[in-house]
Amino acid sequence: MVACLVLAAAPGVALAQPDVAVFPSPNTTSALPQTQITFRGIPASQIGHITVVGSSSGAHSGTIEADSDGQGGSFIPSTPFTAGETVTVTTGLTVLGGTNGSFHFGIATPFGTINPMKLPMVPAGSNGVQQFHTRPDLQPASVTVNRQSSSQYAGDIFVTPQYGPVQNGPMILDSSGRMIWFQPLPANELATDFRVQQLNAQPVLTWWQGFTNNGSGRGEGVILNSQYQQIATVQAANGLQGMDLHEFLVTPQGDAYIVGVSPVHYPGMGRPLMDSVVQEIDIKTGLVLFEWHALDHIPITESFFKKGASGYVFDPYHLNSVSLDTDGNLIISMRNTWAVYKVDHQTGAVIWTLGSNQNSFKMGPGTQTAFQHNVLVQPNGTFTLFDDGGGPPTVHQARALELSVNETNKTVTLVRQFEHSPGLDTNFEGGAQVLPNGNLFVGWGQQPYFSEFDSSGKLVFDARFTSNTSSYRAYKLSWSGQPAGPPPMTLAPNNDGTTELWASWNGATAVSSWRVLAGTGPSSMVPLQNANRSGFETAIAAPTGVADFEVQALDSSGNVLGTSAMATAKPHIGVAGRTAYVGGGGTGGLPAICDNGRACHVSVTVTVGRTVVARTGSEQIPANGGGIIYFTLNAAGRSMLAHARGRRLLVHLSGSASKTLTLSRFITLIPFSTGGGSPAHSASQSQTLRLLGLTNFVSSGGVGGILAECLASTPCHTKTTVLVGNTVIATTGSELLGARDVGYLIFSLTSAGRSMLAHAHGNQLGASVTITDGGATVHGQVSLVGFR
Repeated sequence: MVACLVLAAAPGVALAQPDVAVFPSPNTTSALPQTQITFRGIPASQIGHITVVGSSSGAHSGTIEADSDGQGGSFIPSTPFTAGETVTVTTGLTVLGGTNGSFHFGIATPFGTINPMKLPMVPAGSNGVQQFHTRPDLQPASVTVNRQSSSQYAGDIFVTPQYGPVQNGPMILDSSGRMIWFQPLPANELATDFRVQQLNAQPVLTWWQGFTNNGSGRGEGVILNSQYQQIATVQAANGLQGMDLHEFLVTPQGDAYIVGVSPVHYPGMGRPLMDSVVQEIDIKTGLVLFEWHALDHIPITESFFKKGASGYVFDPYHLNSVSLDTDGNLIISMRNTWAVYKVDHQTGAVIWTLGSNQNSFKMGPGTQTAFQHNVLVQPNGTFTLFDDGGGPPTVHQARALELSVNETNKTVTLVRQFEHSPGLDTNFEGGAQVLPNGNLFVGWGQQPYFSEFDSSGKLVFDARFTSNTSSYRAYKLSWSGQPAGPPPMTLAPNNDGTTELWASWNGATAVSSWRVLAGTGPSSMVPLQNANRSGFETAIAAPTGVADFEVQALDSSGNVLGTSAMATAKPHIGVAGRTAYVGGGGTGGLPAICDNGRACHVSVTVTVGRTVVARTGSEQIPANGGGIIYFTLNAAGRSMLAHARGRRLLVHLSGSASKTLTLSRFITLIPFSTGGGSPAHSASQSQTLRLLGLTNFVSSGGVGGILAECLASTPCHTKTTVLVGNTVIATTGSELLGARDVGYLIFSLTSAGRSMLAHAHGNQLGASVTITDGGATVHGQVSLVGFR
């Protein structure tokens, strides 16, 4: 059976016959048995009657499938061709390279399978892996930034750690090297060529994903939208075993240029020859729009990888980049020929060769390359590339180049070169990207570095993976992402009575800050505090005794981008503040907190190293409230405090109220001294506010704190006034005291207040304190005591 499509013309009207490009190209010999036959330059409906006959397999039936752009289609044979045969195609078209509409091509004999090799994972070393409370499933490589500058471009950084230490995958960093997004891949897989590209007039994330063998890859292209949802994959076609790792170039027209490796038999050779293949794939249909085999166009004698070289395969080409010239033809780089080729997009013919032993150009000083990667034509007509310089052998240290290529006079001159300091030896991979501000961003391939240079060649940004993992290429690009799901949040009680919250949102680029909501259930959540985003995961100490929390991700204008699920903290006990004050007799007080549904009976042991310096009895602290636990230092403790450096003694507190309610933390003991009787103490409390500290301590600089408790189920926003007689000696603005929480309200004495305290009898200044929170007010008569 023969495929047949008939085009009808209007009576008396002759149809013009456009030139039609076909792939496999006429007279080539390297197509695989599963190849389709591509026709480009006319709509599929105009392909007309065709016959396809294999010299061994005979006539082939099949179907015509249309390309999504309406400019071509492919004949899909019902059965594969036979290895080693010649296929003849007869059409009524004007076929480029054909004869009277007919053309033929040969079928190669496949040789072997590209099987997965085990990826080496580098040691993590010290701090080589990032870990997160909110996303314990993510363990990406950590990054160390060596240099930053205000003149660097403000885009995000796109890398793909490929040797762990724990997980591989595509990763986005901000311009300061902090992680924005990471997607871990299955074990023994890696990603390459991760970047932002345009598809259907929308920015998308793209990368290659799969496994490797002898420097080649077998995988697929992955495409995600700005919500990190997979919207497409791209597969190699025409019998290739998979898409190779070296290139995934998406065009705005909806096509993708990919690379494949085709192991085939070669006369006189007992191991596979690795043919390098370029395909242009219609992303919507998966059809092939263009195909080019290096073995059909580049003699293996151009390769620096000689037939006698050791190894399981013969890899004469190792194609590592495909880009488009301004005239629509292809620019192809091959590592093992040390050459760049310009290839006709319609016929596959090589237009010129830059490098190898068949160089079309006269090379100027400094323009010779070795094992180069990532060759790109810039809008100004210059070429940029990454010159590895090593394979091995090492010819020179790695560098990025900008070259002026005169295609008319066939000359190449050096425009600029960029080298890392210290110099780097790179044997594989790497890339160079011109940024919108004229800077150059360089990924150093095998080496763990990625850097940015300004137009004068000055290094303005330099970072590396903390371990010795590396990234195939590195890019710096603009990106805006918003995950589809809510931000995760997790929490744990602290030993100071606060609750530690951790918030993150993998891939959310617009988050500027986090808002903490707290309450006693879903219907009672109210704002508690805001915290600026500080990297991938932000830690926030929430000063409140209520148990239920949510976080909201806010943009720079304060708009809510997303809200986490509610999480509940476990009951806990703690000691507020970071200091405790000890009188001349060794007695001090600890502001204790019981965040529990019933009263806590807390006992505390105070130690310095292994020496116990104080023990308390069991003190009752009210449920969901606070109180003072008093202790007295023993002789050893008093001696240690008396001789402590700077009159500050670091001690460890270990306490418990039950098997599950325990605390362990360090605080600092500070001595004070008073003389004579103390001023009168009293307090009038309210239902929602309580004055706990009737003796309050003030530093030599006039800064002090009043210990208070918010009894309300919502946060207290307090204002404090301190008077001596009718003289106001301190006031505060609005200070947050969390719901059902104990904390210090910090004040600064006026100059008059400092003078009064300095001259107070016995270092004790009687003062009146008023604390307000909306309609709630407490008054107290307290002592202010100075300390040094």
